Amino acid sequence: MADLDIPTTSPAGERVELWPGDPGTLPLDVRRVLVALLRGPYISHQKDPLLWSALLAHEQVVRRRLGDLLLDLAIDADAEVAFSRNLVPDPDFPSPVPSVLRTAPLSFIDSALLLHLRHLLLQGAARQERVVVGRDEIDAHMQAYVASSGNDEAQFRKRLNASIKRMYDYSILLRTDTEERWEVSSILALILSADEISGIEEEYRRLRDATEFGSVGGAAAPDNEDSAEEADERMAEFEESDPADGIHEEDHT
Repeated sequence: MADLDIPTTSPAGERVELWPGDPGTLPLDVRRVLVALLRGPYISHQKDPLLWSALLAHEQVVRRRLGDLLLDLAIDADAEVAFSRNLVPDPDFPSPVPSVLRTAPLSFIDSALLLHLRHLLLQGAARQERVVVGRDEIDAHMQAYVASSGNDEAQFRKRLNASIKRMYDYSILLRTDTEERWEVSSILALILSADEISGIEEEYRRLRDATEFGSVGGAAAPDNEDSAEEADERMAEFEESDPADGIHEEDHT
């Protein structure tokens, strides 16, 4: 049986028909990039070098096609990571623009862990090193937030385990050869910039300290704080990046 000659590139503006009756117009590699960005949570050179190369080669085409779906392309060429997010219209645009990607708030523990990982990533960037974190280090740092579970160690441990699993499921924490040690993905640099995390960390520090002294009545809930909400919304939008199937879980096998 003869192999099919499937085109993957084409001259600018030329329609590519992959098979008779194919309704699409783009080369196969560009379509694969679009599918990966819609499925989420992100694409990177580390995960798929060929997909990453196709994105760079056809970035403007990908941006236009995502824009037709009211989505934006977030890309960091230095860190070699990219993902899709809801397009933010011009404030003077008169019509409502629907949100394509669904969002869900993060828990207080989720957000505190996220900020810790982002801080580690900043330190690694300054040293120009990849960041690897162990479970023992996470436990030691997050112990400061145990009061958010009413000082119930068992409940706090359960919530922290769930948060670590969530970060792993969405490829924020990447598996290494050592059990319970993970590499922190550089995608966090796109989700939270260095300037943005300073104010957010201060708010979470205030909430943590208030909880420890009992001034917020036990469980800390940052939902009513603007800076905390902003962090939650940005992270949740990144996570729930499949408009068809909801949250996409990565295959780590």
